[in-house]
Amino acid sequence: MSRQVKVSMGTWSTSFGMERPAGLEQTLKVAAAFGFDGVELAGFAGHVMIERYAEPAARRALAVMLDDLGLEPVLLAPAPHGPIAGLPPWPVAEDGEVVALHEKWWAEFFGLAAELGISRMRVDPGMRGPLPYGVDHRRVWDGVVGMFGRLAERGADSGCSVLWEVESGQPFNKPSQIVRLLDDVGHPNLSLLYDTGHFHAAAVSGHNQVQPEEVLPGGQVELVRRLRDRIGHVHLCDTDGDVARNLFSRKIGFGKGIVDFAELLPVLADCYQGEWWCVDVIPFGSDVWGDLWDGRAFVHDVVARHVGAVT
Repeated sequence: MSRQVKVSMGTWSTSFGMERPAGLEQTLKVAAAFGFDGVELAGFAGHVMIERYAEPAARRALAVMLDDLGLEPVLLAPAPHGPIAGLPPWPVAEDGEVVALHEKWWAEFFGLAAELGISRMRVDPGMRGPLPYGVDHRRVWDGVVGMFGRLAERGADSGCSVLWEVESGQPFNKPSQIVRLLDDVGHPNLSLLYDTGHFHAAAVSGHNQVQPEEVLPGGQVELVRRLRDRIGHVHLCDTDGDVARNLFSRKIGFGKGIVDFAELLPVLADCYQGEWWCVDVIPFGSDVWGDLWDGRAFVHDVVARHVGAVT
C-alpha cells in the first residue's frame, strides 16, 4: 500500500527576520495559493499567540479561515524556549511556583491545539545553550527530562503528539545526548521533530557543542538510522553549514546548500513513517517566498518518489 505525502509550511518562515514580516492572514493566503496541503502555526511573532486567540470566537474564526483556504492545521509551535516575561527558564527555576506557571503556559497551548484540531506540539528544553558556568548540568538535565515527561503525558491526554525539535542553540545538542534524553524521558508520546538544517549542525558541523565535539562520520544518514522509530515529524530545508544570527544552521532553499538529499531522503523516508513533510526555510529575507514556492514542488516531486520507493 502506497504512503501519502502531504506538504506543509511553517508560518514562522515569514513572521520574523525580514524588513516587513508577513502577518498570519497574509501567510495563510499565500500558503493556499502556493498549493500547500497544510500549515504549521507559529505561536509567536504575532501569529497564533494565546493573547490573540484567548477567546472562543477568535479560535472559531481561525478554524473557519483555515477550512475556507483548504489548509489543514498540522502543528502548533509555541515561542522557542517557552519565554514568559520576568520568569527564569523552567530548567533552572528553583521555585516550584515558577515551574507551575510554565506548565500553565503550556496547558493553554495544548487547549488551543485541541480546539483547532491540531495533533502535534513542538517543544524544546526551555533555555538556550551552552549552559552558563556554575549551572548544575544534572539539575538542568533532570528538569528537562521531567518537564518533557509531563508535557508528553498532557499531550497524550488530549491526543496531541509532543515533538522535541533539537536545535544547536539548545543545551543538549550532541547525537548521544539526543538519544539519551529520549531514553531518560521514556514516554511513548515524545518523539523527535527531525529538521535537516538543525540535524546537519548536530551530526556534521557540531555547532555550539560543548567540547569535546561530537560529530558522526556518516553524517545525517548515520544519525537518522540511529533514530529509527523515534522520528515523529520532519522539517526539510537546505543549509550551507553557516549559522544564522548565532541561533541555528542557516535554513535556505533546496539546492542552495550542501545537504545531499539524494543520499539522505531514501533513509529518512524509510525511518520516518509519517505522511506530513514540512518546508521549513528561514532565509531572513524576501527570498523566503521563492524558497517556499520551490520547496513545495521539491517535496511533492522528490520526497514522494523516495517514499514510493520504500513502500
